[in-house]
Amino acid sequence: MSNMSVKDRLTRLVLAFALIFWAMTPTGPTLFGGYLGMFLLATAIIGWCPLYMSIGFKSKKQ
Repeated sequence: MSNMSVKDRLTRLVLAFALIFWAMTPTGPTLFGGYLGMFLLATAIIGWCPLYMSIGFKSKKQ
């Protein structure tokens, strides 16, 4: 069950690619930025965020 709107998913995709790219540069936050980017990428693809679920928030309007 999806709990993220399309706008939220697109925003996460952009941020995920930016963080993953930044983590691969020599000046970037290698592990933390990469893991955060992978988390955002996975949640954007799936459309479900466990953090939203834990606080009872949905950005998707039904």
